[in-house]
Amino acid sequence: MNLINGPMLKTLIVGAGMGGLRTAESLRRYKYPGQIQILGDEWHMPYNRPPLSKELLAKDQDLDQVSFPIRHDDLNAEFSLGDSVQQLSLEQQSVTLQSGKKIEFDFLVAATGLRSRKLVFPNNSQNGRFALRTFDDAKAIRQAAESGKDVVILGTGFIGLEVAATLKGLGCRVKIVAMEDIPLGLVLGESFGKEILRRHESKGIDFYLSNRVIDLVGDSAITHVKLVDGQTLTCDIFIEAIGSEANVEWLEGNELDLSDGLLTDSSLRAVKNNGTSVSNLFAVGDIARYPNLRFGLPPRRIEHWNIPLESSKRTAREIVHQILPGSIVGFENESGFNPMPTFWSDQFDISILSFGDLRLADENRLLEGSLDGEFAFGYYKNESLVAVAGVGMKSTIHSLRKEIAT
Repeated sequence: MNLINGPMLKTLIVGAGMGGLRTAESLRRYKYPGQIQILGDEWHMPYNRPPLSKELLAKDQDLDQVSFPIRHDDLNAEFSLGDSVQQLSLEQQSVTLQSGKKIEFDFLVAATGLRSRKLVFPNNSQNGRFALRTFDDAKAIRQAAESGKDVVILGTGFIGLEVAATLKGLGCRVKIVAMEDIPLGLVLGESFGKEILRRHESKGIDFYLSNRVIDLVGDSAITHVKLVDGQTLTCDIFIEAIGSEANVEWLEGNELDLSDGLLTDSSLRAVKNNGTSVSNLFAVGDIARYPNLRFGLPPRRIEHWNIPLESSKRTAREIVHQILPGSIVGFENESGFNPMPTFWSDQFDISILSFGDLRLADENRLLEGSLDGEFAFGYYKNESLVAVAGVGMKSTIHSLRKEIAT
């Protein structure tokens, strides 16, 4: 492509979250000279999501406390908010918005992220029922979470446990229901998960494990939930924290592999059902299902906080290199996209930190510390360290990170 002799190119970024914003910033950092337009279905400018279950919920903070600072003169991007994308046409190189407006593009970045998964019950009451994914979700939960309220949280993942800790601190009575028998056991391992359970119980959280909610009780508002084991729990606030679904419906009809997010190649280009890559369509963040180059495993999505950051930088380099080959020093020698997943979670006084891909491990071992204090675990695949995680011991965990197989 020749920008100088041709028309001004346009990169369209669908998704105004962290991944979308960081993609735009990276494009400018790598001297992308074309137009950038960012589309978002929320009315809010890009904001940071991790505080939603912690500081923002606990302190009832406003949007400006979590909004990303934006240097608009440097970014030189157009934001179009509150008008979701309904359909992509790869053939016409355009998207259609809910308002009916069509926008054409030369490059398209899919950064639409995830939405909370919700169940359907015989009594599918919505009054008093919440999920936590957006700023508006957090504000709605905070408004309802008065001291003394009975909260039932469905799910023992990180969001469920973080919200439980926050609402307990606000004076709510908190119960957690989950099909698993050990919180986070499938992710962190049995010993690690049991210690998390012990610490939450010591703070007054009640667990109903190896269980599930089969119905909601209440007409104008939820008053109780029924469990499969026959118990009925008092409930003023019901929060579903049972995972997420990728926002890829707008990509349908283009022969793309959308079976779990958007399948990409190792350069984050979208892959069609026939196995060919789409040169001008990229996926960023949680919706990208990309190959595991370290261990040659099938493509997977990774929902850790650093993936939007790393994938946005890689996508920006790919786009600029395609337009202006050779303008990014050393890009020709870069390997495929294969970042090290990273996450942290704060629950009460529990600070969990992890590096690497825990899901790869076939064994885990306590490396340092003790379970009743601070500790670090190593996670191994075929005797090779593939991840580390622990409570506290940040310097130790950072040091162990260097030993992870690459």
